[in-house]
Amino acid sequence: MLRALSKQSAPPVVFGLFVTLITLSAIPLAKADALDLAQAGFAAKQRRDCVQAIQLFSEAIRQGNFDSERRGFLVYSRGVCYEGMGIRDKALSDFDTAIALLPNFPNSYIYRGLIWTFEREYDRAIDDFLSARRLSPRDPMIFNNLAGAYERKGDLDRAIENYDEAVRLQPSYAEAYYNRAAAFLTKGDLQRALSDYDQAISLQPTFADAIGNRGAVHLMLGNFEKAIADFGAAIRLRPGDASFWANRANANLTVRNFTAALADFDQALQLAPGDPAYYLGRGRARLFAGDNTASVEDFKTAVRLRPSNPYAMIWLHIARVHGGENDRAELTENAAKVRRDMWPAPMLEYYLDAVDSGQVQAASRIGSGQDQAKRACEAEFFLSESIVHAGQVDQARERLKSVVAGCKLYDVVYSAALAELNLLSK
Repeated sequence: MLRALSKQSAPPVVFGLFVTLITLSAIPLAKADALDLAQAGFAAKQRRDCVQAIQLFSEAIRQGNFDSERRGFLVYSRGVCYEGMGIRDKALSDFDTAIALLPNFPNSYIYRGLIWTFEREYDRAIDDFLSARRLSPRDPMIFNNLAGAYERKGDLDRAIENYDEAVRLQPSYAEAYYNRAAAFLTKGDLQRALSDYDQAISLQPTFADAIGNRGAVHLMLGNFEKAIADFGAAIRLRPGDASFWANRANANLTVRNFTAALADFDQALQLAPGDPAYYLGRGRARLFAGDNTASVEDFKTAVRLRPSNPYAMIWLHIARVHGGENDRAELTENAAKVRRDMWPAPMLEYYLDAVDSGQVQAASRIGSGQDQAKRACEAEFFLSESIVHAGQVDQARERLKSVVAGCKLYDVVYSAALAELNLLSK
């Protein structure tokens, strides 16, 4: 499974931010002692010592008898420091105050909008970015942030419209192209996503996330060599990012280069030893490379890390049966932890003889679009595995061929079906 380059299910939004630096010349503080505190606060903020900056701004505000504009700038600056430290409740309070004192200053709306976006309060974020846009209608980064809020809300068309405006205002804006690519990717428009990633990379050749995401698009399009090359380039730029190693591992797994896939999964797990998806990936690589015992250990770890994840249980069951083991007791215990309305829980019930194949296929047809197609492919593969386990090799081979013919190249079960067919031919 391809992993997004952030902790989201879809490729990440990178928020650009234009914040006008407020210099002391813009705030002629009235009292010398307060001025000294403010100067020291701005110096601390400039060198990113937010703890000291917050203390100094707070004392300057306490001592200074400022008018609303001057107080607003200091409170805003303190809010920026709070936000930089991730103390968002205090940052939000400061931005509220700054907006009350400086209603025509766009930066406070921008920062507050970013906090609302982080908190998934997308309507509030959109309102703030619209306010900033009215105050600064030619700032491309405001359009970029507004687009990001629309995208996260699920309004992809409005998101793309605002990304369009961001790149119109600033044609060299690599992050806006990158973000628009993610929106196109969500819409399933792979070619336009690829074009935007190309543009982002041409503008910023060391843009590791864009290179990694372009690799994912190449993999979706079946451009395996380009995908692997892009993941390799991303790794060279940021070797400490486990997701790049895991994505290249999955690409190598797709082309059945198990040695390379295992090496990459090993590296990913060195960097992120608690990620269950990487154990699942390495377990599949080990299983189809013929190391059944090691694959069982990886799947057991994935189950231990995510005890309610049916996928980990299914793959553990497949590996057990491949090794000739009877895992009925283990499977029963594991399956009891899974919600029955969660896909692919029906497969667990099938393996436990509680439902038939028709019921599994009916459950896989719930939903629509790409999600439904993915579930249907998974159902066909997992049912094919049960036929393999029953010793009906010819029938299993035909069903596995249908998985290869009908599923997406980047689906986990596509590469798994190819690998299983290869094992059956031996």
